[in-house]
Amino acid sequence: GPENILQKRNRSIMSWAAYCNFPSATSSCIAGIDGKASWGVKGDWKASGPELAKLAKAGPGSMVAVGGQKYMIVTKAADCWFGAAADTCLVIKHMKKVFLAGVASKDKKDKLIDEINKFAASLEKGGY
Repeated sequence: GPENILQKRNRSIMSWAAYCNFPSATSSCIAGIDGKASWGVKGDWKASGPELAKLAKAGPGSMVAVGGQKYMIVTKAADCWFGAAADTCLVIKHMKKVFLAGVASKDKKDKLIDEINKFAASLEKGGY
């Protein structure tokens, strides 16, 4: 019945959320590379549809936002795009089928990049 469909849906949401559970991030997401939807989130991730679409295409000089907090993408480090706001930073990793994004305090930037790359490695093995 409908209960089973809901349980299945929750299980699938849980499993995608595991792929963006970066320890250093206060909030994060895994989303389709088309930027249409978050597949899984951690914490208080509040990117709107238009914000997600911009994250999917972010590059040098892009202005992007997560939940209204604006970030300017300034540089690429270890194959991740990086942007900063007053106290926080945003790290984005584009892959074939998905992108990973996380917000953390600025002093955790390097840790977050490292974590995102580790999570990405297992996704890449699965063709994502």
